[in-house]
Amino acid sequence: MKPDEIRSKYLDFFKEREHRVVDSSPVVPQGDPTLLFTNAGMNQFKDVLLGNEKRDYVRAASVQKCIRAGGKHNDLDEVGRDGRHLTFFEMLGNWSFGEYYKRESIQWAWQFMTQQLELPIERVYVTCYKDDDEAYDIWVNEIGFPRERIARQGDVENGNEENFWSMGPTGPCGPCTEIHFDLRPEEGPFTFAEGAYDEDRIVEFWNLVFMESNRLEDGSFEPLPLQSVDTGMGLDRMAMIKAGTQNVFHTELFTPILARTAELLGLPDITQNLQGFWKHQQFTDFAVIADHIRSVLFSLCDGAKFSNEGRGSVVRSILRRAVRHGRRLGFEGPFLHEVAQAVITHYGEIYPELVAVGQQSCELIRLEEERFFRTIDRGNALFERAAEAAKQEQRTQLGGEEVFQLHATYGFPPDLTAVMAEEYGLSIDMDAYNTHWVEHQNISKGRDSLGDVFTAGDWVTINEGHTNVFTGYTQTQDTARLSRWRKSGEDTYELLFSRTPFYAESGGQVGDTGSASSVDGSLVFEVVDTQKSPIGIVHRAKLKQGSLTGSASAGDFSLQVDATTRAQIMSNHTATHLLHAALRELISDTIFQSGSLVSAQKLRFDFSWGQPLTSEQLRQLEDRVNAQVRAGIPVAIHEDVAREHAVDELGAMAIFGEKYGETVRVVQIERDSVELCGGTHVQNTRDITLFRITSEASVAAGIRRIEAVTQEAAYHSFQQDRELLGSVARHIKANPHNVLDRASSLVEERTELERKVRQLSQKLATLRAGELVEEAIEIDGVKVIAQKINVDSRDQLLAYADKLREKMSEGVVLLGAELDGKAALICAVSESLFKKRKIKAGDLINAVAVHVDGRGGGRPTLAQAGGTNPAGIQEAVDSFEQVVRDALS
Repeated sequence: MKPDEIRSKYLDFFKEREHRVVDSSPVVPQGDPTLLFTNAGMNQFKDVLLGNEKRDYVRAASVQKCIRAGGKHNDLDEVGRDGRHLTFFEMLGNWSFGEYYKRESIQWAWQFMTQQLELPIERVYVTCYKDDDEAYDIWVNEIGFPRERIARQGDVENGNEENFWSMGPTGPCGPCTEIHFDLRPEEGPFTFAEGAYDEDRIVEFWNLVFMESNRLEDGSFEPLPLQSVDTGMGLDRMAMIKAGTQNVFHTELFTPILARTAELLGLPDITQNLQGFWKHQQFTDFAVIADHIRSVLFSLCDGAKFSNEGRGSVVRSILRRAVRHGRRLGFEGPFLHEVAQAVITHYGEIYPELVAVGQQSCELIRLEEERFFRTIDRGNALFERAAEAAKQEQRTQLGGEEVFQLHATYGFPPDLTAVMAEEYGLSIDMDAYNTHWVEHQNISKGRDSLGDVFTAGDWVTINEGHTNVFTGYTQTQDTARLSRWRKSGEDTYELLFSRTPFYAESGGQVGDTGSASSVDGSLVFEVVDTQKSPIGIVHRAKLKQGSLTGSASAGDFSLQVDATTRAQIMSNHTATHLLHAALRELISDTIFQSGSLVSAQKLRFDFSWGQPLTSEQLRQLEDRVNAQVRAGIPVAIHEDVAREHAVDELGAMAIFGEKYGETVRVVQIERDSVELCGGTHVQNTRDITLFRITSEASVAAGIRRIEAVTQEAAYHSFQQDRELLGSVARHIKANPHNVLDRASSLVEERTELERKVRQLSQKLATLRAGELVEEAIEIDGVKVIAQKINVDSRDQLLAYADKLREKMSEGVVLLGAELDGKAALICAVSESLFKKRKIKAGDLINAVAVHVDGRGGGRPTLAQAGGTNPAGIQEAVDSFEQVVRDALS
């Protein structure tokens, strides 16, 4: 039984029992500060269970996206250790809000297990809460379940919460009865009632929770106004059970993701030998990547962001764990954003949000990967040295200082270091780490230090003194002493100077590039990037001439910023401020900046807004900014302004997510734009020359992104559009002035041709229908036609079905065809047959759609289905006769 079939069977089963089928809620909880992630299907019903909300239904069923990584329910550390734990999974659930209770929920679970899933009951075990006599009695005396396979567990008053479920540290909770399955019955019988069992053998797959209490912040319980039912069956575990395996990663839920990962590594198509691939010596690494990328992608698509705190830090940690496992497999650069495409393809039809914002989320993943890949190898080297030293010194722990350095310098969160340490038989000193981390946060005010220092290696100190003096606001060249240096690669170095005109990446503006040369000409560096670090402004540079030694670096250096690139960056940065002001003026004053990138090539501006901007709004924004460019407005810079004065008196806007000191720098363009900003800007808006928006799109829930260009790049974009228009005009044999009229004419011609094709298809269907009717078989007085046919579109397939139904007074038709690499099925039932014998097209088509890995629906007399397995079309057709016989009987 395939996972898609389990989903549909579950929802259909409870829909038949008058449950409202509701959509999954986002994995990022909406308005619930007690949860990092949605960890169960009942989260969206929390207020209903508490009696604070009423809905127009009292029974519900759903398939809920869940993440358990952080907080009370955290399976992050277990992924890869066994074959049953995941950070992301789908929870099948059914609920009663004060209507049915224990009896119905247990009876229906039994019916679904035995009748729909057809589980071998001799391999099923049950647990109940120790004091829940009612549930125990239902299982034993009403269901007839063997006493020896039931265990009574838990003692919540004494801290044992076995068979007692709660959503979090506070909120709805209650006793539960859990249903388990024996994955290895060949090992012989065992007495489940004794309470001790091997969780790798006896796996829980369904939990029936009887919500009757609300846990308060002081740990006490109060009765809920309703006695409700909350159940959860893990789809991944049930797919594992039905697949006859002992590992959730051996199911079809993961095959496409594993296959894509293997493909990126250049491995042969694993789908040709899955069992062999499961035995791959590094299968655990593949499995962790497959699990983690699902969690990361689903969380980003539902509005999470990478950050250093709370939910964002967990998402970042999950991604970095996955990157580390990818590095073990041999990936040397970003790959997860490519693996994520397989998740979008595999789950997109079920969860449309993946299709809607999946590509933007993949871009966020790629950027985050790039940041971590900068330092992962250096971090691994540092860890291995620390681990080997600990073992030689016969220590059982990595010191807090070592764990801190891995986090602060290389972005290895402590939980990742703990996993790596465990592979060496070591633990980590979390108390000492926390002390170092708090001190670090007090100094850096919580700044993410992954980008602070690029690589490992000891600094060579040439001159003591400050190394964070920036002189680049007023000049692009300067002379300074080299203070420190260290080698970071084959020919790359990191340099710190006593002063520098190079701007270090900050506030969305990229770091400057240029050159650094010793005054005597013996040393020449190409500066490729500039970054902030706790010890100063770091210039990442390639050595072009000379040899860097202590004596060779003692003299003065001439520092030269690439002035052309800097001018382009300044133009784009000032344009970003104008765009921000225009958005607030023309669209909404509630808009705030949520991110930006200012480079020489373009500007990228992320802002809070829940819907796409219209073409008219984009034109107005362009016009507004260009009007200010033409006006030649001076750009005023106010240095060392008291923060309160800047905000209260000047009306300066603080950018969301940025941190500021007591004194700030204010960039003001008349009264139109006043912002706190440490970046470099043009002196006059006229220097921007021209502004043009190149794209507008969504990057996350409630976040839009505008990209734009200025100066020559804007001019070139107009040239490119003119060339493109000319090329289109030539292809459709028009000139640029009447290209729209010509295109409209071509569309009309195509529409007319499509109309004629449909007419011919109808005629062809009429002729072919007569032939098929003559070939029909008869079952119990009903004509049955089942054929695989060749058509070009679903409309043609539908035309065939309609004509066949017209020619049969009492009959049923199934037609199958391959369209665009997928299976398409149509079933038609004559009106008289439906009225007389209640034969429904939807029931028939779903019975055969399993052969094409799909399902369908429609009216009682006409139903359609699609599937991803076109190879199964003939099997579906061949099985139709028996399906009809069963329905008629």
